[in-house]
Amino acid sequence: MKNAFIACYLAGGIIGIVPLAYMSLPHPVHEQQTTAATSATEWATVSHADYTVSDFRLQSVNGLSLYDDKITVERMLGDPVQVTRDEWLTEMETYEYPNMDIVFRDGIMDEIKVSGSASTVWIDDEEIPVSIEALTRALGKPDYKAEDGIVYERQENVLKLFINYDTGTLESIAYYHTSSI
Repeated sequence: MKNAFIACYLAGGIIGIVPLAYMSLPHPVHEQQTTAATSATEWATVSHADYTVSDFRLQSVNGLSLYDDKITVERMLGDPVQVTRDEWLTEMETYEYPNMDIVFRDGIMDEIKVSGSASTVWIDDEEIPVSIEALTRALGKPDYKAEDGIVYERQENVLKLFINYDTGTLESIAYYHTSSI
């Protein structure tokens, strides 16, 4: 009886997973096309490859990954201008550099904050001007819009553009791990 239960459980798991795996594959989209000459309507198959999708995997910002430690940061950027500790969250320590802060929690990188006044930012080894227009053009359609900005997620990494919607200005760029939320 125990073996029959295990067999049914495994079969149910496999059957349950296969449709999910199939659903996550790209499928052609059928879009209605109208030709100008004849005003006839026909259906054209458009694959996901026809749409522009950002190639950015959000592996690094300004040459740093979220898996770098303090020693790696100091080797790459030198000594910080200032190191501050949060008064209330004493496990939080911020390394301040010109136009960029790096936040550590218990010695592990928690976040990289790039100032909106920086001239450029390096994302996945590509230099991009720091502006809403340039970043959205490079990164593509955001995954979602928050009340204080727009968000891009790639697997466990998040890049958020903090935008002051009253003034239309980019205040900062935050790069962090989903586990930091």
